[in-house]
Amino acid sequence: MDASAIPIYGVILAGGWGTRFWPLSRSQYPKQVVRLLGSESMLQATVERLLPRIPPERLAVVTNASQAELIHQELHSKNWDGVRIWIEPEGRNTAAAVGLAALFLGKEAEDAVMAVFPADHFIQDRAGLLQALDLGAAWAQAGYLVTFGIPPSRPETGYGYIKQGPPLDELGRAYRAGRFIEKPRLARAREFLSEGGYYWNSGIFLFRGDVLMEAFSRYLPDLHRELLRLRAEDDEATLEEVYRNLPSISFDHGVLEKAENVAVVPVEMGWNDVGTWEALHELFPRDERNNVTIGRVMDQGSRDCILFAQNRLVATIGLERTIVVDTPDATLVCHRDRAQEVKDLVTELHRQQMVESVQHTTVERPWGRYTLTDEGPGFKVKRIVVDPGKKLSLQVHQHRAEHWVVVSGTARVTIGRDISMVASNQSVYIPPQTPHRLENPTVEPLQIVEVQTGGYLEEDDIQRLEDDYWRPDRA
Repeated sequence: MDASAIPIYGVILAGGWGTRFWPLSRSQYPKQVVRLLGSESMLQATVERLLPRIPPERLAVVTNASQAELIHQELHSKNWDGVRIWIEPEGRNTAAAVGLAALFLGKEAEDAVMAVFPADHFIQDRAGLLQALDLGAAWAQAGYLVTFGIPPSRPETGYGYIKQGPPLDELGRAYRAGRFIEKPRLARAREFLSEGGYYWNSGIFLFRGDVLMEAFSRYLPDLHRELLRLRAEDDEATLEEVYRNLPSISFDHGVLEKAENVAVVPVEMGWNDVGTWEALHELFPRDERNNVTIGRVMDQGSRDCILFAQNRLVATIGLERTIVVDTPDATLVCHRDRAQEVKDLVTELHRQQMVESVQHTTVERPWGRYTLTDEGPGFKVKRIVVDPGKKLSLQVHQHRAEHWVVVSGTARVTIGRDISMVASNQSVYIPPQTPHRLENPTVEPLQIVEVQTGGYLEEDDIQRLEDDYWRPDRA
């Protein structure tokens, strides 16, 4: 059978949020939706590069409940509504996510090839990826658990490695996987580079559904048992209970490092997992002093730096091997050699419940966006932009009142049973516990200032009565 004719079902893992990419990445604005490398988010770029080989109806995204609305928004904006979204009740690492995807695919892909892709990688050579998918699909069809290996270009300590075993064909296009090595120390990584026969683990896998389930039954029996229970009972309550019992382990550790039928396909495709800010030094152009500068940066005499300015001017003098990332509400400064430690910093921010680990001051919504401009005891001020023809949900707040001042454009406002048009420089008041809605019926953006007052002003004080978007009734 021609490998290009083998049906492939693609599963994109999009449940993490890229803690090492803080402060640009936040738990409610994860790395996969960041637009750092162009006009598309990393998730959108992932789908785009797969479409020539895998149609939308055979693609699915696995994510968590807190990111599901954002993921749907990313797909809907590109008219990819055929791509399915599967929601994990909680994050239990990649083995559970892959198992859930295999379960949801069910009989339609039981003996077909399933391919798993991270949502937040950069791949420059799409043609190289598609050729590798055909080759990988052929070996997966033959009963192997296939992973793509990236020939290393430097002694990288932030990636896992795979040592190649005996060749599986005469052309050396695929090998048995010898062993998996977790992120090595620098001296060991240099040895891998000089010895040859070692590859970076790309995190892209292919296998038949039945081969995968057999591997689960052998190497992760607890996971396999719970998946079979979920298949038999098939309801949301069982899914939540099952996930509480699932082991939290990566697919690599749980299966690939133990299985004997693992094949590695070497692939040159301009791959980078964009795992830390350090990755930008490879992906972006550098100036005469080897600096990467993005945004409004004024530098004098710095060398080997990564300087990122999102809104404000960032001025630097005489820095060496330093990362500076400035966003409206948080700034990161660290040595390039310690970029991996940003993850530990974010863990501490999360432990201290600091909002800067959760969201940005500007939050994207299906209807537009809002920016938090000020807050204090009993009040919060937002600048809201509603895109042309869009409207917010018909909603109720139990604990807060809202004052809307139209800055530019014309708003259609619903308050209780009353509907009115509100022009620039006009305002309205919405009491607590009153159904209300904001709409932009024009072809120009609508901008308002919203002042919230009350004893509780968090985003979960919302009940949606009607909504045009893929969102729950409550925040």
